[in-house]
Amino acid sequence: MQISVSSTLTVYQDGQFWVGLAEHVGGGRYGVARIVFGAEPSDEEILQFVVGKWEKLSFFGGKPAEASKPAKNPKRRAREAAKALK
Repeated sequence: MQISVSSTLTVYQDGQFWVGLAEHVGGGRYGVARIVFGAEPSDEEILQFVVGKWEKLSFFGGKPAEASKPAKNPKRRAREAAKALK
């Protein structure tokens, strides 16, 4: 019995953020996960992501994957805080 598994990570800029598209093929199933990096990631940051967080990605559904999210604009956070205090 032969088992074939393939994974690919493509990093691109979607206009505003740098995004990673992780593709995984295994057991005849194809899955995709999207990761938002925010600022342009260095080679070291990409390597740390692959080594540390790759296995936690949810390619085929189930629990949502934990991915880094860009921080909200500080002006927006200040407006939201002021609105909450009123």
